[in-house]
Amino acid sequence: MTTERPLPYIGISGVNNLKHNSNPENTGMQYWLMDQFVWAGLDDESHQNQRQLLLGVKAVHKTQYLDVENKYGREWYPVGADEFESSLDSGGIEALRTAQIYFDADHVADADYRNEFIKRICSRGYKWLNALQFDLLPWHDNDTLLPFLEEVKQTTGHTIILQAHGESMQKLTPDGTIRKLGRYAQFLDYVLFDASHGKGLKLDTHSLLPFLDAAYGSTELANVGFGVAGGLSADIVQDELPKLLEKHGDISWDAEGRLHKQCEDGTYEFDWAAAKEYLQASDAILKNSTREV
Repeated sequence: MTTERPLPYIGISGVNNLKHNSNPENTGMQYWLMDQFVWAGLDDESHQNQRQLLLGVKAVHKTQYLDVENKYGREWYPVGADEFESSLDSGGIEALRTAQIYFDADHVADADYRNEFIKRICSRGYKWLNALQFDLLPWHDNDTLLPFLEEVKQTTGHTIILQAHGESMQKLTPDGTIRKLGRYAQFLDYVLFDASHGKGLKLDTHSLLPFLDAAYGSTELANVGFGVAGGLSADIVQDELPKLLEKHGDISWDAEGRLHKQCEDGTYEFDWAAAKEYLQASDAILKNSTREV
């Protein structure tokens, strides 16, 4: 069946150009990642498995509302307006330049707060922002949240990525998840299935496949892209993703936690070698995939 789904992506989350002295090539993170993506051949327009790059910048209450550093450190979570604005820019190859938004439990039900936070993030990221990802949003329990995302789409025009996290997946089941999301398909660009509930646990293909099967079988979601996340690294990409690609060849995927390593002071820094290996592994499995999409 022919669909008009958006181009699938390979994501790297927790991107920030603030600090890059550990980069062996001494270039900014954004352009280094873009170079790695191109060198791996992942943007080849002639290839049936072409992907786009997603660069994700973290945006949470503490670092982008209170404007103070959190326990993970500034390299992973930029702090304040200046750092967020400089996390990316609009240059380089076409990519999804994404604010990855998480609302604390104390604030998620406050409509005024949500709207103010979105306005703040869009203002701070205006130079580069073209996508908004909503992580761990309790849309399965709060019936105001999917209409809220619809308003965000209409107001901003940005690409909308919604995480279907472990709790929502467990409570709604595959069919229930897809029925609920199908009612709001007109504003969803991607749904990212993460059975680890955002904890970075190893990708569980057995748990994810029923959700992907239901998603791809939905006529309401025929123009929505689907992705997977959860503890991805080069090894797990190589070992686990082919099981999903064999059946659903146009899935997207995203890695974050295993592309950061802990420093002596307890904060985290970007692992350049792990990111390069992750992109190379992604290229390798796509080249080995022969399924037409």
